[in-house]
Amino acid sequence: MNFAIMSGSLTQLTLLTLLVLASAQTVQAQPVLAPATASELLPTEPAAATATTATPVTQGCRPLTDQAMKVDFNAVTAQATKADLVQQVKLLEQAVILWTQAASQCDGRAKERALRSLDDNSRMLSRLSEKIDSGPQCMTAHRDATSLQDIARQALSDRRWQESAALFRKAENMWDFAVERCTGSQQAMAAERRNQSEIDGHNAEFCAPLFESAREATQKLRAGASTLTREQKQNDSLTSETLWRQAVDICKGGAVKETANSNAAVLARQRGTPWVSTAAAVASPAMALKAPLQPSPSALATRGTGPAANTTVTTPTPALAVGSEMMKSQAAAAPAAGTYLAGSTQFIGMFARDTDGLTYSGTGKVIWTTGEVFEGAVVKGLRQGKGVLTWANGQRYEGDWVNDQPSGQARMHFASGNDYEGNVQDGAPRGKGRMRYATGDSFEGQFKAGEPDETGLYIWKNGQSYSGQWKNARPNGQGSLKFANGNQYDGSVVNGMPNGAGRLVFATGEVYTGQFANGDPDGEGTYVWPSGDKYTGQWKAGKKHGKGVFSWKSGDRWEGIYDNDAQTVADSAAPKS
Repeated sequence: MNFAIMSGSLTQLTLLTLLVLASAQTVQAQPVLAPATASELLPTEPAAATATTATPVTQGCRPLTDQAMKVDFNAVTAQATKADLVQQVKLLEQAVILWTQAASQCDGRAKERALRSLDDNSRMLSRLSEKIDSGPQCMTAHRDATSLQDIARQALSDRRWQESAALFRKAENMWDFAVERCTGSQQAMAAERRNQSEIDGHNAEFCAPLFESAREATQKLRAGASTLTREQKQNDSLTSETLWRQAVDICKGGAVKETANSNAAVLARQRGTPWVSTAAAVASPAMALKAPLQPSPSALATRGTGPAANTTVTTPTPALAVGSEMMKSQAAAAPAAGTYLAGSTQFIGMFARDTDGLTYSGTGKVIWTTGEVFEGAVVKGLRQGKGVLTWANGQRYEGDWVNDQPSGQARMHFASGNDYEGNVQDGAPRGKGRMRYATGDSFEGQFKAGEPDETGLYIWKNGQSYSGQWKNARPNGQGSLKFANGNQYDGSVVNGMPNGAGRLVFATGEVYTGQFANGDPDGEGTYVWPSGDKYTGQWKAGKKHGKGVFSWKSGDRWEGIYDNDAQTVADSAAPKS
């Protein structure tokens, strides 16, 4: 069923009913059929019911098919009206008998129909029998959970959002109860519907009100299209599209998201201009910047006999998002100092209407009701040149603007306490710059999407530093690690740890040159002590392990096999001092 808002197909069903149907394609416990007439309902007299279960007196393909189809309809009606399970099973058993007899007496297409119906009814009968066999607690939980879902859907169609959300959560709890008490397919079904109830509850509380606002805004735009000015239509279209885009982000369920996305695309296509978030939205994600992640400083620890580097370098991901609103104040043709109102947005400074009659240009201050403030130049409704945007939470961007986007050289202060200075592209640090983190750490070098990239120097608060290549926001490649304890490593680094060929110089004077793995000597390498003693050979996890030669300054020498730093078997063929 297509329920795209733009098609105007909500005249028969409410948006909210369709919303649930779109996001709960498998929630219905039984198919919904048209009400049966009085003559088609299940016979209520025991004698009649007993008679219908007996072998039909009338024989032949057509009479048997007619009887089987009528019982089929009664069985489906009983299922749709949630009749007693035992009653449903009796009807299905009767239908199976009739279709079996019809299959034996029919030919051609009639026989295929009988066999197909026999297979379908046998499957339904098996499922119902399993449900009965699962026990009364399972059956009760299924029944009660289904009833709660029906009540929740009714509350949703009545636009009682909070009540509906609470009822869906109760249904979720009841389905959880069924999962614990059922087995087999009944348990799997309960688990599936529990998950769907969780989605429906979320949509009832958060998605449905926004969906309804977007629908109303779109209908208002269409209804007043002939009387609105070009400027009003432009602004109302942007507002409606903003609401639909927010629904895409907030709602759960593929069908609902697809509908909201489709409606936003239709508005954009009809308007013919790029979308920018408007202040008239229910929630304004374009003006809400997520605080950048904090780096987690950690020192590369060392052991007396060798290094054991363990570090994880996490980096912030600032991404500046800014909103723009079409200015609608009735300013003079030439820039004039004053205070103007564009809806709920306030303009203070020198502003004038542009020749297209839709936008304004000038210099001054723009204040949104959400608390955001922009100070700088506006050209045809877009921020251009130098400007400062301050958020209500204290976050601040000061720098270049290009076509309403923060791009160029800038200084950024984040609500988390982090500070950035350098090149910015589309609101995110990109290119050369420096980030000072609230933790006391800093990074200076190349950025990409707000994260260290390519090359740079990261200094931890404790004095530890890494200078070298970066990839995937971590030290990766050739670089130099200087540890807080005075040790220094030069060589290959993988995810912030010595890996591959490198050289580690200890503050105490020892030097290791060779292969590393996860920060430890591993593979072939040479370790030299300040005394002049030296070991050359194999290493594993930071310890001498395998074949090696230990030479003392005195000239003594031992060659053989090491096991976990201990000498084991000497090489008898090796020369001795």
